[in-house]
Amino acid sequence: MHAKNYNIRTAGLANIPVLGLGTWQSKGQDCIDIVSQALQMGYEHIDTAQAYDNEKEVGQGIKQSGVSRDKFFLTTKIFPDDMKFEPEKLQAAAKRSLENLDTDYVDLLLLHWPDDRVPLSETMPALCDLQKQGLTRHIGVSNFNIANLMEAKKHADVPIVVNQVEFHPFIKQNTLQTFLHNHHILLEAYSPLARGDVFDNETIKEIADKHGVTPAQVSLAWILSDKERLAIPKTSNPDHLQGNLDAINIELSAEELEKIGSLARSDGRKIEHPDYTPVWDD
Repeated sequence: MHAKNYNIRTAGLANIPVLGLGTWQSKGQDCIDIVSQALQMGYEHIDTAQAYDNEKEVGQGIKQSGVSRDKFFLTTKIFPDDMKFEPEKLQAAAKRSLENLDTDYVDLLLLHWPDDRVPLSETMPALCDLQKQGLTRHIGVSNFNIANLMEAKKHADVPIVVNQVEFHPFIKQNTLQTFLHNHHILLEAYSPLARGDVFDNETIKEIADKHGVTPAQVSLAWILSDKERLAIPKTSNPDHLQGNLDAINIELSAEELEKIGSLARSDGRKIEHPDYTPVWDD
């Protein structure tokens, strides 16, 4: 049975569930099963990408769940290999994703990393056109710095609703967050558990013990305490699905939020890409 409608956040015209299932590194039958189970227990947001090489399995998990397509929010991302951000290749790549996912549309289509080989003056109009064709309901970007975002906005005639970036208690993203807030773009956090580092942090463990929850739930609750942030924790463990979902309802005190916010450090970033990583703002 499909669970209650969980909280949503609004950016422009986008209603996006605050917590979704990330599927990076989910493969084969395990991917099919975790997507199916997540949807059946009430998840309303599934995130995948061409680079994850699992769009077909995500599509099969959606079908296996029996949950109607209009009951959840589906995101995929186009990776810029093979000059894929050129307009014709971008359009073809998007259509391949829809075919792999076995759906007529996605709710959000993201450019996975910035690509200096193809100017955004070419890429963004093509991305906007995909929305106008109804192949995606909304557009966004991932791993963009402020300079990338400013350039993208110049060439977009529909709202950029999301920048999906690495975000967790150990990473400094204040400058980027301020920019996103000022431009009504949501920050969507991937790797929200810092690849497991939150489990070993004494501050987070202490707060978790006080609330009778897990360090993972504390990290997610901290991210979601800001109404302009979303999170897409990845799990391959079915037992963790409900715990992540329950983090939506955990309320941390102002003092606890401040303590967690003070954990950010200059070397806290976990994710880089050898070919596409921009110069980060923090």
